[in-house]
Amino acid sequence: MESDGEDTPPPAAARACGAGHRASHSLPTSAGGRVCLSCAAALLSSAASAPSHHVSHALAALSLALADPAFLAPLRAAHPRLLAAPLAEALAAAAARRDAALAAQASDLAADLAAAVGAPAASDLVARVARALSSGSLVKHLHTLHCLGILLNSTKDAAAYIGDKQSLYLNLVNNLRLPRFIPLHIDTFLALRITLSDSIINLFWYSDEIRGEILFVLYKLSLLNATPWDDICDNDNVDLSAIGRSLLQFSLEVLLKTQNDDVRLNCVALLLTLAKKGAFDILLLSDPSLISSAEAEDNVPLNDSLIILFADAVKGSLLSTNIEVQTGTLELIFHFLSSDANIFVLKTLIDQNVADYVFEVLRLSGNNDPLVISSIQVLSILANSEERFKEKLAIAVSTLLPVLHYVSEIPFHPVQSQVLRLVCISIVNCSGILSLSQEEQIACTLSAILRRHGNGELGMSSETFALVCSMLVEILKLPSADDIQKLPSFIVEASKHAISLTFSHEYDCLFLTPHSLLLLKEALIFCLEGNKDQILRKKVLEDSIIETCETYLLPWLESAIVDGNDEETLSGILQIFQIILSRASDNKSFKFAEMLASSSWFSLSFGFMGLFPTDHVKSAVYLVISSIVDKVLGISYGETIRDACIYLPPDPAELMYLLGQCSSEDFNLASCQCAILVILYVCSFYNERLAADNQILASVEQYILLNGAKFPHEIPGSLMLTLLVHLYAFVRGISFRFGIPHSPEAEKTLFHAMAHKEWDLLLIRVHLIALKWLFQNEELMEPLSFHLLNFCKIFCEDRIVTLSSSTQLVDIQMIAELVYSGETCISSLLVSLLSQMIKESAEDEVLSVVNVITEILVTFPCTSDQFMSCGIVDALGSIYLSLCSSRIKSLLDCFNSSLAYTSNEQEWKILIGILCLILNHSANKVLIEPAKAIILNNCLVLLMDGIVQEACAKGPSLFQHNQETTFGELLILMLLLIFFSLRSLQAILEASIDWQEFLQYSDDTESSSVLGIPCHDLCRLMHFGPSPVKLIASQCLLELLNRISDQRSCLNAELRCSAKYLKSIIAVTEGMVFDQDSRVAENCGACLTVILGWERFGSREKAVVRESKWSRLILEEFAVALTAPGLTSKSFSNQQKIAANIALSLLQLSQVPDWLTSLFSDSLISGIVANLSARNVTAEIVTLFSELMAKNYLNQEHIAGLHNLFQVCRRQAYEGGGGSKAQPSEQKADAARSSDDVRALLFGMMLEQRACSGATVEMEQQRLLREIDSFFFQESSLREQNSVK
Repeated sequence: MESDGEDTPPPAAARACGAGHRASHSLPTSAGGRVCLSCAAALLSSAASAPSHHVSHALAALSLALADPAFLAPLRAAHPRLLAAPLAEALAAAAARRDAALAAQASDLAADLAAAVGAPAASDLVARVARALSSGSLVKHLHTLHCLGILLNSTKDAAAYIGDKQSLYLNLVNNLRLPRFIPLHIDTFLALRITLSDSIINLFWYSDEIRGEILFVLYKLSLLNATPWDDICDNDNVDLSAIGRSLLQFSLEVLLKTQNDDVRLNCVALLLTLAKKGAFDILLLSDPSLISSAEAEDNVPLNDSLIILFADAVKGSLLSTNIEVQTGTLELIFHFLSSDANIFVLKTLIDQNVADYVFEVLRLSGNNDPLVISSIQVLSILANSEERFKEKLAIAVSTLLPVLHYVSEIPFHPVQSQVLRLVCISIVNCSGILSLSQEEQIACTLSAILRRHGNGELGMSSETFALVCSMLVEILKLPSADDIQKLPSFIVEASKHAISLTFSHEYDCLFLTPHSLLLLKEALIFCLEGNKDQILRKKVLEDSIIETCETYLLPWLESAIVDGNDEETLSGILQIFQIILSRASDNKSFKFAEMLASSSWFSLSFGFMGLFPTDHVKSAVYLVISSIVDKVLGISYGETIRDACIYLPPDPAELMYLLGQCSSEDFNLASCQCAILVILYVCSFYNERLAADNQILASVEQYILLNGAKFPHEIPGSLMLTLLVHLYAFVRGISFRFGIPHSPEAEKTLFHAMAHKEWDLLLIRVHLIALKWLFQNEELMEPLSFHLLNFCKIFCEDRIVTLSSSTQLVDIQMIAELVYSGETCISSLLVSLLSQMIKESAEDEVLSVVNVITEILVTFPCTSDQFMSCGIVDALGSIYLSLCSSRIKSLLDCFNSSLAYTSNEQEWKILIGILCLILNHSANKVLIEPAKAIILNNCLVLLMDGIVQEACAKGPSLFQHNQETTFGELLILMLLLIFFSLRSLQAILEASIDWQEFLQYSDDTESSSVLGIPCHDLCRLMHFGPSPVKLIASQCLLELLNRISDQRSCLNAELRCSAKYLKSIIAVTEGMVFDQDSRVAENCGACLTVILGWERFGSREKAVVRESKWSRLILEEFAVALTAPGLTSKSFSNQQKIAANIALSLLQLSQVPDWLTSLFSDSLISGIVANLSARNVTAEIVTLFSELMAKNYLNQEHIAGLHNLFQVCRRQAYEGGGGSKAQPSEQKADAARSSDDVRALLFGMMLEQRACSGATVEMEQQRLLREIDSFFFQESSLREQNSVK
C-alpha cells in the first residue's frame, strides 16, 4: 500500500515485513514486536473472503496496539488515515456476513481509532460508514449504525464529512419502517424457522435494536443540523412534508410498540429535537394550504391519525420507570403543544386522556424537580382548553396540592406560578370537589408564601403574588368558606403581608396594589357576612383589617398628596374605607370614623379631589365623608352630603363661596349649603379648617344674613338649625380667642331664630367651645334655660351620666366642667331654675335640677362656692321648708328599728350616703335644719344602736365582716354617718350637747337622744373590727375625746366616768398605737395624748395615768428606734411623731414617772442625737428635746450637737423654700353610681377632712422652723442663767 501521501522517512531500525511491504508501515510496540499496517489493511480489506478468525485476530491485535503509545505515536504522526478505509470495509463485510461478533469488534475498533488518532481518521471513517448506510436495507447494519452513532457523538463537525446527507437521512427514515408481522407463539416461530430466510429472522430479533440505533443516528444528525430542514435551499426537489410525515409516523410507531427504555429515550430525543426545529408543525394539519391562516381560524381540520398516534405513543413512555424517558416525553409533549398548532392539538390530547397520564407521573414523581417542572408545563398548556381540562382537573386536583406545597417553599421556582394557576382553576371550576381540609390546606400554603416573602425568607415573582391574592379571593368566595375553621387566621396573616409588601415605601409595587387591595376588600366582605356566630368567629379578621387600614393604607393616602400616586389605588382604598364605615359594627365603625377624622381626613379628601379631578374620585371622597359624618354626629346628617354630592365642588374655596349665597329659590343650592354646614361642623371637632377662621365666620354670617328669613330651605328645620347654632357658636368661640370681628346683625338674626324657631340643644354632638360661648351670652338665657331644664329631666329619668366623649352630646360632664371653669352662667341659671320650679311647685322638675346640681358638686366639690354665691343655700332651705321637706322627712322615716339592715338593696345604702353629704355640709353652717332632723331622728338613733350592739356582740368574729360582706358594708356606712354627725353636732348643737354622755355605758343612763356611739363601743369596734372599721372608729373616738377635752377645759368640768372605764379606753388606745395601719396608729396615739392631758383636771385622772404600763413600752420601743440606723422611712416618721407626742405628754405631767427619767439617760440621748440627721428631724422631735432641755435632761454636749443639727435643718428649709410652691390640684371626683361608689366617696371625704385637720407640707415646715427657733431661744435663756450663776 502507499503511504497515504506521507513523506516522513522511516526509522533507521525499521525493516520490511515478510510480505515485502514498506518498512515505514511496520510500527513498533512496547513489547518489542512490530505491526505491519499494510498487512493489517490488506487483511481487513479482504474480510469478506478471509477467514473470520483471521480478521478477528487482526482486529484484536490492532485494538491492543492502539492502546500502546509506542505504536500510536508514529501512527498518528505518519499514517493517520491508513487504517480508516480497511476498517470500514471490514465492518461492511462483517455486516454482510451477518457475523455480529466480528461486526461489533470492528465497530469498537473504528470508535477507538477515531478517538485515538483524531480528526483525520474520524473524518474518513464518518464518510465511509455514512456512505455504507446511505442506501439499501439496514437490517444487517446494526453495528454499523452503532459505530456511526458513536462517531457522530465524538467527532467535531462530523456532519461536514458526510458526503450525501440527504441520501443518508432518507435511507435512515425509510429503514425505520420495518415489516410488521403477526405475533406468533415461540413454538410456532421455531417450527417455521427452517422455512424463513435469515433476513426475515433478523427482523424478529433485531428490529428494536436497529430502530434504536437508527433513531440515535437521526437524533445526532438533527443536533448537527444535518437534516433536510436545516439545508432547505439545497433540497428543492425533496418533499419535506413527506419526509417529515414518514419520520413522525415511523418514530411514533416505534415509540408506541417498544418496551426498551433506550429506544424510547432515543426516539423521544429525536422527536424533541425536530419539534424544536418546527419540522412537524405543518404535519398536524390535514390541508397544508390552511397553515397560513391557522392562527386566525379556530376550526382548522387536524390530521387526527397522527395526533391520536402521538397520544398513544407517549403514554407508554410516560409510564416508564426511567426518569429521563419520562422527562423527555413530557418535554416532547410540551413542545408539540407549544407549536403553532397547539390550539388544535391539545383538545385531542385531552380527549385521548394524556392529561391523566401526566397527572399520574406528577403523583408518582416524589417531588423530583425535573419531572415536576415538565409535568406542570404540560398541564399548564392543556389547561388552555378549560372546558375539556377542568373535568380531568376535578379528578386529579388532590395530586396538585402536594406539588403546590413543594414549589411554594422554593424561591422563584420555575413552575410556581403555573402550579398556582392550575390550583386556581380547580378552585373556580371544581369547588364542589375540594374538601374543607383541602381548601384549608390551600389557604395555609398561600398564607405561608406571603409570610415567608414578607419575612425575607422566600423570593417571589410578581405573577406569583398576583396569583396568590387571586386564589385567596376565590377561596373567600366559596360557599363553604365560612365552614373552614382556620381560614380567618390565614386571611389575617395573608392580607397583612400582602398590604405591607405593596404599600411599603421600600418597594415600588404599584402594579400589584390592585391585587392586594382586592384581597383586603374581599376579606372585609367575608368577615362582615354570615350569621351572628360566623361574624363573631371572624371578629379577629375584622380587627386585623381595620388595623391594616390604619397602619398602611392611611399613611399611603397621606403620602399620595405629595407623591401623586395612581387613581386606581386611591379608589380601591376609599372603597374599603366605605365598607368599614357602612357595614362594620357600630362600635368599630365609629372608632374607625374617629380615627380618620382625627387624621386630617377632610383636608386629605380635598387634596385627593385636587390631585385627581374626576367625577369618580369626587363621588368616592364625598361618600366616605358622608359616612364619617353619620358616625360622628350619631344621626343621618351624612344624607345631606350624599344628596348634594353631584353639586358640591371639589375646592374648599368654592364651598365657602357657595355658603355665602342666597338659596331661598334654589333647592339644589340649599342642599349644598346644608352639606357644607355639616362638613364645617364636623371639622370643628377635629381641629381642622377648610379655610381661615375669619373666612369661615364671614361665610357663616353671610349665610345667616341672606337666608335668615327662611332657612334652612326645605331641610328638616330643627336638625339643621341646631347644627347651625352649634357651628356659629363654635366659630364665635374661636374668633373671640383671636379677636376676630363679627357681624352683630348676623348674631341678632340667629338669636331671633333661636328664640322663635324649633331647635334642640341636646340633639346632636356639640363642641365644648360652642357650649361655653352659648352659656356666656346673657341674651340667650331664656331659650337656654328651657334646654337646660330638659337636660335635667333627661338626666333624672335615665340616672346615667355620660362621661365618655364617644358622642359628645351635652352630658353632665360637660356641664360640670363649664361650671368648674367659672366662665359661664350655668350655676346661676341652675339656681334660678331651681327657685322657679320651687315657686311653681313642680316637684319632679325640682328633683331633676337638684340631682344635676348634686352631680356637679360630687364631680367638682369646689364648685359649691359658685352655687352658694348664686343663692343655692336659700333655694335648698326653701325646699326643706316647702314641699321638699316632706320628702326628706319621709326618707328619714324609712329608717326604723325594723329595717332589715342586712338587705342588699342599693337604695338604702345610697340614702345613707345622701344623709352623710347633708351632715358634711352642715359642718359649714349650711343645711342646718335638715342636719338637725337627721341627728335627732329617733328611728335612726335606734337603728344605729341595734347595729352597733350586734357588731360588738360578734366579738373577734367581727374581723371577718369587712366591706365585702353585707353586714360589714352597712356597718362601715353607719360609722361614716356617725363621723359626719359628730362634726355636725359641733356646728349646729354646740351649746346644748354634753359630750361626756358618750363616756357612759348604755345601761347606766338612758339611750342618747342624738345620733352617736359611746366611747366604749368605739373601743370594741377598734379592737375587734376589720381595718376600715378600725380606721373610722378611731377617727370617731379621736373626734369625741377632742370635743370632751375642749368642753372640760372651757367649763372646768369633772370627769363623770369611772377610773376603770378610763383605764379600758387607755388600754385599747395604747395597744392600737402599734397597729399596721399608720392612720389608725396616729389616731390612737392622738387619743392617748388627749387622755394624758387630762391629768391636770383631777386626782382620779392622775391615778389612772400613773398606773399605765403601756406608755413605758411605747417609749422604750421609741428609744430603740431612734438609736437604730436608717431613720428615713415614712413609717418610722409616723411612729416617731406618735411616740414623741406621748413622751411630751408624760414629761408635762405634774409628776414625771421615775422610769421615764431613767429611760432618758445621758447615753440614750447621746445615741439619739448622734443618729439624727436633717432629713428625719420633725417638729415633734424638736419639741421633745426642748422639753427635755427644760427638764434638765440634756447636758451641754447634747445641746451643742442638737444646735448644730437644727442649724442645718433650718438652712435646708430656707434654701428649699425659695422654689416654686406646688399648687393644690383640684381632684375631679367620679360620680357615685352604686353602693361601692357611695362608700368610696364618703371614705375619701373622711380621709380628706382628716388630712385637712393636719398640716400641709409647707405648714409642717413652718412649724418645724418655729420649734427650732423656740429651741434656740430656750437654749439662749438657759445659757444666760448659767452665766449669771
